[in-house]
Amino acid sequence: MILGFDVSKNELVVVLIDKRGIIKRNWAIQNNKKVIEEFLLLNVQQYPKLIVACEATGEYHNVLAKCCLKKEIPFYLLNPIVTKQFTKATVRKKKTDLTDAHIIAKCVLQGEGQKIEWSIFNPIKPLLRTACHLGAMRVALNQKKKRFKEHFPELKVKEEFESIQKVIESSIEEFQEMAREKVDKELVVLLSSIPGIGKTLSLVFIAEIGDIKRFDSIKSLVAYAGLDPKVRQSGLTLQRNTRLTKRGSPYLRRVAYLAASIGQRFDPELKAYYEKKRAEGKRYKEATVANARHVLARIYAVWKRGTPYVPCSTEDSKRKALTQDCRSRTRINRTVLTKADLTIIPIPISERNKAVHDGIVS
Repeated sequence: MILGFDVSKNELVVVLIDKRGIIKRNWAIQNNKKVIEEFLLLNVQQYPKLIVACEATGEYHNVLAKCCLKKEIPFYLLNPIVTKQFTKATVRKKKTDLTDAHIIAKCVLQGEGQKIEWSIFNPIKPLLRTACHLGAMRVALNQKKKRFKEHFPELKVKEEFESIQKVIESSIEEFQEMAREKVDKELVVLLSSIPGIGKTLSLVFIAEIGDIKRFDSIKSLVAYAGLDPKVRQSGLTLQRNTRLTKRGSPYLRRVAYLAASIGQRFDPELKAYYEKKRAEGKRYKEATVANARHVLARIYAVWKRGTPYVPCSTEDSKRKALTQDCRSRTRINRTVLTKADLTIIPIPISERNKAVHDGIVS
């Protein structure tokens, strides 16, 4: 049995379905800890193999998730994009709290959703995201300060801007320091061994990725960052120059891009790959995004193995880039023979004998 929850700030709409997806019961309860615990206890006693699911709703689903984990009830969290596309696929496109709860339960029945553990409530992520937001405020404040200086020089607002900037900078340092105290120090050292990643960026990588074991491959980590291209294929047509999906953590995508832009200036392998892409006509951003995927691949390998990154020599990097270039040229120059190309044109006997005599045809 699966309980699908449609979560809002004050109320939870709940639907219970069986293994065939048929609604058995539905409720509407308050979104507070005491009511949720009593409700879960009542249903677990009746259905020991109960599964609970809901959409990601910022902070509103945290109480429900913690109650489920406390009672050791499997809890699955769905990306709202999944349920939205499911609703669009219906004929009537009916959308109510009750139908949303039913769709959430049916999606989990079909294998969608991510099983949630206690590690998701690590405070490192909100601390560093707050520091990132403060950094964006600092940039906007600098732009405002410049605008006042150029267009309103008679106004004496320089001291006010500087005082606000000092408060923002000190707050950023405090949030980062609190996150640094809670993170695994050995893991920070491991990720800092990768070119382009320092202690500050390694904190963000650890916070956004969480547990590397939940990613089966490098491709899944790249997709989680939203750095995978959209694939558009129909029949024999394959559109190659597509945009990024950007269906993932924008914070992880940002730090991967920053690490790639730094690393390709100092790391021979990343630099060689960047120059190769630029020679192919790619723009700076496109080449750097390609290197951002390589950075995530290095993070995946270092984190999985638990050993520091060992850089390649300059000669090995050039040889690897040359090999990749030769392979790409081979793919480009490879021709496809049709049936017409393989048709044998018969040669008259007299002309064939003359060709054999001259050594042209064996």
